[in-house]
Amino acid sequence: MPKVYFSSSQRRLTGGLSEIELPADNVSELLEKLEMRFPGLSQQLNETSATAVAINGDVIPNAGYTHLPSDAEVHLVPAIAGG
Repeated sequence: MPKVYFSSSQRRLTGGLSEIELPADNVSELLEKLEMRFPGLSQQLNETSATAVAINGDVIPNAGYTHLPSDAEVHLVPAIAGG
């Protein structure tokens, strides 16, 4: 079952959880299940449109229908501002 890791800024919407395992075949399905479990999370991800999805250490552009292996480690990586 894929394991999702949350950044510190996302944890305010996950009740402090830093990770969770959820069954999902692809990233879109995983994001839908995360929103059902943690209302408002998808809005935060959409507002920070530069949020990237990393699967097993590889950042995947336009990850929506990317297949998730059962042992996948998924990171929802927020954009980092700098100057």
